[in-house]
Amino acid sequence: MRDGRDIHHTTDEDGRHWATDSNGQPVYSGGQRVPGPARKTSKPGEFTTYDNSQGHCSLCGSLTCNGGCFK
Repeated sequence: MRDGRDIHHTTDEDGRHWATDSNGQPVYSGGQRVPGPARKTSKPGEFTTYDNSQGHCSLCGSLTCNGGCFK
């Protein structure tokens, strides 16, 4: 079961997801806001792809992917 402590991201008015700390404050790295979870852009039954506009991998949705998901 999820509760409020499990939600560590927020969505802005443009629909982009951003990571937050346990108090709901934005998380920064190197002066830039850290993106939250990647959004799926595929429809049910299609090959799963993710939104890469915030730096996520299109294939696995990871921010730190080094191409290993494609090998």
